[in-house]
Amino acid sequence: MSTACPRRTLLGLGALLALPGCALRPALEHAPPVALPGTRRIDIAAGGPHGHVHRVMLAVPPAPAPAQGWPVLYVLDGDLMFALTAQLMRNRFARGPDVPAQGAVVVGLGYAGDQVLDLDARTYDYTPPAPGPATDERGRREGGADAFLGFIDSAVRPLVERAARVDTARQTLFGHSYGGLCVLHALFTRPGAFQNYVAASPSVWWRDGFILREQERFLAARRADAAPLRLLITQGEREAQTPADPARAAIARERHGAEHLRALLDGLRGAPGLDWRFMSFPGADHGGSMAPAAQQALALTIGARA
Repeated sequence: MSTACPRRTLLGLGALLALPGCALRPALEHAPPVALPGTRRIDIAAGGPHGHVHRVMLAVPPAPAPAQGWPVLYVLDGDLMFALTAQLMRNRFARGPDVPAQGAVVVGLGYAGDQVLDLDARTYDYTPPAPGPATDERGRREGGADAFLGFIDSAVRPLVERAARVDTARQTLFGHSYGGLCVLHALFTRPGAFQNYVAASPSVWWRDGFILREQERFLAARRADAAPLRLLITQGEREAQTPADPARAAIARERHGAEHLRALLDGLRGAPGLDWRFMSFPGADHGGSMAPAAQQALALTIGARA
């Protein structure tokens, strides 16, 4: 025992731990990292010439599953968004087992490693195959969204369905920015893969509005008796405003993002079997719109039935 400790601290371990300078003082800098209860993760190599090592994260509600199983919310950019969304789900059960609550299985789709955003990997996985260059202006590969969505269907879904009791008729895909672009691509090219789609601040400007061409094909093929789908598009209020920073303002003008988004929304009007809505979050910019979008995606997942 350190001689720096007063002799009276021997009377109680609690007092010993509380006094500065004592040998048994807790050291926060060496404490273990925080772990989110009720979560698991696994890393899976996607394979292929541009395959990445994906990190699949799972959160299951802390309650018995309903008879039909839990709905499932698939969250893109999982390294950034999974912990937030999973905790929002767990918060619904904070009042204990005696208070009924609705929940959902939350599946985060990220990448192995310690990056909050793997920009190279997400640029490839979240952008549709399109005519033109294979890379963007930074040299990042693009056009892998079909392979990525196929990976979710063939590799991730079976894992989730073995790990938790889920309702395969209540599935939501949620993504922000490039992830929102990927969500729209999934809706327009494989509308039967999910029942609900949440595109938060989608990068509709990408490749001069390429996603609008996919929308046109989707609408042309959409039949009046098609299975019903739900789509939520969100945006931060400040995203619709001209940025004060000259450099950001120039980028906004070059991308014509506002015009492309208006064209997207106008095209959705009257789409058969598509229950869609647009939400703007007051005071939020591009990054600030992620948290409220996650709340809305969870609410849609829990409240939606096919």
